[in-house]
Amino acid sequence: MSEFTSGTILLAKDKEVVRKHAVKGSVLMQLNDKFVVYLSEDNYIGEIIPESIIQLSQEIPLLYFYNFEDHQWGYRLLVQGEEVGDLHIAYEYEEEIAYSFAKKKYPDMGFNELYFGGLLEEIREELEAGSVFKESFEAIFNNCHLELFSLLAVSDEQISRLKEIMNTDYIHHDISEGMELADEFKTILGIEEMSFIRHERVVESGEYDELF
Repeated sequence: MSEFTSGTILLAKDKEVVRKHAVKGSVLMQLNDKFVVYLSEDNYIGEIIPESIIQLSQEIPLLYFYNFEDHQWGYRLLVQGEEVGDLHIAYEYEEEIAYSFAKKKYPDMGFNELYFGGLLEEIREELEAGSVFKESFEAIFNNCHLELFSLLAVSDEQISRLKEIMNTDYIHHDISEGMELADEFKTILGIEEMSFIRHERVVESGEYDELF
């Protein structure tokens, strides 16, 4: 079964703050001695960050982590109400880029119109003929800002280890190898438990520590 993980990680010592901003139906779950994960129905991968999360991040640093094993993984680091770092690695990154370009060119058209009308493929071919895909891939780690993980009590040694793996040379400029980084990333951070964890599954199983 493919992994589908999504949640907002914070230091266990900060969990009291969650109670001030938690939305109805959300849950808090202990990951380990150092971290807890806050789970709500919102998945904000590339989407607008929910206001409740913005408010929470104004008081404590947050790491939104997601891993949809067959498709994409990444994180968004939030501090003082702002996104200060992020990573997004997707098997279908070329398709994502093509769709982004298509939406800018044809803002009034939906995906089905773009796809079945052949416009999406037309734009994809144009981008493939140029250097857009290559340049975008080479920039995939540019906004990681790994040094800011210190705000989550990540040590200098851990940050150095993250810097060793979070670059295109380490993954041999191969998106497939980039997809496999998720487990190394979790191991270095000490969040190995963040696997097959998402709001609906945890609520159904009753594995949470607190329901709001």
